[in-house]
Amino acid sequence: MPVNVTFRGMESSEFVVARARAHAEQLMALAPEIVGCKIAIEAPSAHHTHGQPFHVRLHLLVPGNDIILDRDPGRGPEAHADVYVALADAFQVARRRIEELGRKRREESRRSDVSLGE
Repeated sequence: MPVNVTFRGMESSEFVVARARAHAEQLMALAPEIVGCKIAIEAPSAHHTHGQPFHVRLHLLVPGNDIILDRDPGRGPEAHADVYVALADAFQVARRRIEELGRKRREESRRSDVSLGE
């Protein structure tokens, strides 16, 4: 699965790319129908670096149902001041969305099976 990682407002990092790819591979194991993953990581602006959250955007390419997550946690206690925490949170939400999509598809399949049987 192609994984594209883009950095905005920060230098690219091999370690962050490796972590992002590892998260994407775990997600791919859960949902083999994912055909691509685009990740954008945006650092806080230079004059607001201390304590400001990272912004992570995921675009999962799934046939028929692309999933786009835009994780901007704001400034509350769950703010992502660490890029690795921000990535982990974004992929955790993506995992829940993939699981929800799978449940919906199974439910639709059961409904169509029942209606075909009548």
